[in-house]
Amino acid sequence: MKNQWRLVAGILLILLIITFAVINVESVPVNFGFGKVTAPLIIIIFVSLLFGSLLTLLVSTTSSARNHKELRSMKQLVSQKDVQKEEAITHTKAEYEGKITNLENNLVQKDNKIKSLENELVNQVTFDSQMNSTDSTVERNRNNTLL
Repeated sequence: MKNQWRLVAGILLILLIITFAVINVESVPVNFGFGKVTAPLIIIIFVSLLFGSLLTLLVSTTSSARNHKELRSMKQLVSQKDVQKEEAITHTKAEYEGKITNLENNLVQKDNKIKSLENELVNQVTFDSQMNSTDSTVERNRNNTLL
C-alpha cells in the first residue's frame, strides 16, 4: 500500500513537471555578462536547478568530509582517554592493594604483639603466683619452726 502511494505521487509529480514544461516553452534571453544565450524557459529553469543541485552536493560533501574527519579524530581521542582511564584505574587499584597489604601486615604484627604481651602477662602472673605460693610456704614453715 505504501509503495502504491509512492507510485501515485511519482506519476503526479511527473505530470506536473510535463505540464510546467509545456507551459514554459517560449524562448528567453539570459545575459551572463560576457555573453548572451537564448533558450526555452524550461531548459533555463532545469539547468539552473541542475547547477544548484550540484553546488549543494559539493558543499554538503565537503561539510560531510570535514565532519567525518572530526568524528574520526574524536573517536581516537575517546580511545586514548579510555586507555588513560584504564591505566589510571590499574595504577590506583595497585596502589590501594599495596596499602591494603601494608595494613594487613600491620594488623598481623599487632596481633602477634598482643599474643606476645598476653603470653608475657600469663607468664608473669604464673611466676607471681608461684612466688606468692613459695613465700607463703616459707612463711608457714617459719611460723611452724617458731612454734
